[in-house]
Amino acid sequence: MKKLLSVLLGMALLCCAFAAAAEATELPYLETEDQDVYLSSTVLTETSYPKICITPYSEYNLFERDKDEPMYVVLPCPEGMRCESFGLSKANFLRLDASTACEYYYEAVDRWSYEDFLLKVENEEYILMDGSEGIAAYINPERAAARALFGLDEIQKGAKLYVEIHMQNFSKKEDAEKVKLLTDAIQAEITRVKENMTIAKADNLFWTNGTFKGIKLFSSSVTGKVFTMDLPQVAFNLSEEISGQAFVTNVSGNSFAAYVVPERGKYVSVKGSIDSYSYVNYDRDESEITKVTLSDGNEWQIYVANENDGKPYSIYAARVLNEGKDDKPIQLTLQFGVDNQKPWENVEAFTKDLDTFAKCVKTEAAQ
Repeated sequence: MKKLLSVLLGMALLCCAFAAAAEATELPYLETEDQDVYLSSTVLTETSYPKICITPYSEYNLFERDKDEPMYVVLPCPEGMRCESFGLSKANFLRLDASTACEYYYEAVDRWSYEDFLLKVENEEYILMDGSEGIAAYINPERAAARALFGLDEIQKGAKLYVEIHMQNFSKKEDAEKVKLLTDAIQAEITRVKENMTIAKADNLFWTNGTFKGIKLFSSSVTGKVFTMDLPQVAFNLSEEISGQAFVTNVSGNSFAAYVVPERGKYVSVKGSIDSYSYVNYDRDESEITKVTLSDGNEWQIYVANENDGKPYSIYAARVLNEGKDDKPIQLTLQFGVDNQKPWENVEAFTKDLDTFAKCVKTEAAQ
């Protein structure tokens, strides 16, 4: 059912999709764009998420510690669908056709039994596969859903790939039609996964590492604008030298996550969000906030969330992007985190690193 590959995962995933970009003078952006079928959702461009690439292991074990091998499930994206969001262990897809709208969700988990997976099935007639052949599957017409579970013993004993299909515009259909539609959909997906799923080891930790110049997020909050942030090459001002270029590990709507990992166990994490809410200044006393004007010309507010012996290792920073509805400013919030044994000496040292990222941020008119 699956082939065990020992390849450079970036090459395996990007192949044709990024062949042209490799010859270009600079890397492409990882981009999202608007769509008009699902309310308040954005989708990634096809070249920004060319294949499903997920692992049952966490960022903590792969990047922040040298514990688990960077093994990934690799699959073609479902045909005719666009990725709405992705992370290290999950990816969500939407069909952008109002008449056949549906959602496909994939998640890799490190431990799950077929028995536990099937426990919640009340009507045994809806069980399509019981796990005896390495796959369990059932439908749930009341929830307009079909679900399947695949073994990933090549990665770890007990690890699984979970697949869920959720159909839209389902409530007015007859019961028999619901059963047929869900059964046909999940059976077709089971066949597709069996024929195409491979297991790959990532020599570069994650497929986005070195693949993109930066991110471009379409945001309904920043009206008519696209938020752009380049991924800088950074030498952080920490107690132990950590340097490298950030690579994206998560994109979902108006938020993203990234890591700088020169070697496993040495890291800086970066999370960003665009919202009228910011953790920096929500219900917080002004004495807790440090205000600085950086070389981008904007005022940033800084809040130290955690420190070790007075030295910060988890810090939030925010600046206003534009004025939003009801006089609530839309803010960009960045959260930086490092090992608590490798902190910044003080806020001033952190501010130098923040300035490097701040210079990479801009908003521009949507195309």
